[in-house]
Amino acid sequence: MATTDSLPEVLAPAATRQRPELTRFVSALTGALGERVLAIVVYGPAARDEDVGDGELNVLVILRDLELATLAAAGPAITRFVGRGLPHPRLVTPESLAAAADVFPIELAEIVERHVLVHGRFPHADLPAVDREHLRLQCERELREKLMRLDEAYVAAAGSERALRRLLVSSYPTFAALFRACLRLTQKALPPSSIAAVEAFCVAMGVEASPFVEVDRLRRGLAIDVAIPTLFARYHAAIVRAVNAVDRSNTP
Repeated sequence: MATTDSLPEVLAPAATRQRPELTRFVSALTGALGERVLAIVVYGPAARDEDVGDGELNVLVILRDLELATLAAAGPAITRFVGRGLPHPRLVTPESLAAAADVFPIELAEIVERHVLVHGRFPHADLPAVDREHLRLQCERELREKLMRLDEAYVAAAGSERALRRLLVSSYPTFAALFRACLRLTQKALPPSSIAAVEAFCVAMGVEASPFVEVDRLRRGLAIDVAIPTLFARYHAAIVRAVNAVDRSNTP
């Protein structure tokens, strides 16, 4: 069992200090709910101090309860936060967070690895250890679902190079996060950056890493030496191989 006392917790890395919308959200939510807000933490790439995009800010809000009155009172602050193009904060209680470990092992593993406390105090309830098979199942399920969405978006792109470029850039962070989670199936110590974790996952699973490296460069505004349709084809094929590799990794 891993307790919150042992979690790597920091107070304000650069990736969160530079997000005024987070400060406004904390102020609005605590103003509306007061002591019902036990803690607000950031996890994922921003907690690792990565250079993240505007829409990449994973926030966990730990509340004393999830009664409808509490959720209604939280509504205006959350609506304004999401309205700025940010992901919807995860709303939990200490009890529901621990109870959901079997169905949300990816999120739990991210929080256990590192989180940034921006308000309150992380409750001192024990968090269950992440079960490997629960993690593998969620990884495979999420990868297959995101691959289906990628296929649907490709159809909608109708061969437009501009649309394919947008699709590569917008889909990459999700797959990078899932590959990082899948890497936990083969090793405990993970590289600090997303691209390093993606490359390590590809090595571990026998998947070509170069399409993801190129898309990462594209996302950061750097030049690439491959045509967008060709890159998309290689990217898609590598994701298909990744899904199959995770499916086959159902034994330790």
